[in-house]
Amino acid sequence: AVVSTQSTGVLVHCQTGTVRSGLFVASYLIHSRVCWTSEQAIKLFKTKRENGTISAPCHKRYLKYIETSVLAGEHPEDISLLFSCITLSNSPAFNEDGSCKPYFVVFQNGEEVYEFESTESYKTEEPISFPMSLQISGDIKIQFYSVSDILGTQDMFTIHFHTFYINSSNVRFSREMIDGAHLNTFKQFTDSFSVSLEVK
Repeated sequence: AVVSTQSTGVLVHCQTGTVRSGLFVASYLIHSRVCWTSEQAIKLFKTKRENGTISAPCHKRYLKYIETSVLAGEHPEDISLLFSCITLSNSPAFNEDGSCKPYFVVFQNGEEVYEFESTESYKTEEPISFPMSLQISGDIKIQFYSVSDILGTQDMFTIHFHTFYINSSNVRFSREMIDGAHLNTFKQFTDSFSVSLEVK
């Protein structure tokens, strides 16, 4: 919610007043040229908002998108790309035996456009690839789960990006750049874990 009055200025709030509010305010700081970089905007927000935080990889990524667009004076377009493969560098340990049985869903601009459930579990240090042929454009969210008969369906990680800012045919996200894997609280991901996307 955003409330504005002449006497008190602007109040920006969300459920907790820290995460989404921070993203909104930091975006405004960049767009209005109060800050010239996403790092400056995040730092300024943290100094002004007690307990304020912008730490999710997707939030930092999209603030960097805003910084890039403002500096270039351009507006992002929904560039169409052919998504041909997604590769995990190794298998996260989510199931009771240290394996994972991947199931993932691709969302485009908020709508589900693709899903895949593996028929086998993986416990390996070798790459795991999932070929596909999917045309994508705009805001993309890839949500990965692990399926287990005992533990049920567990969230593994999520990757958010916009196709306009993809400028390589092979896009690699390190663990620190992946929501759900970046904190690695329960050590379910190796330090070298990464996800690569093949697009063209």
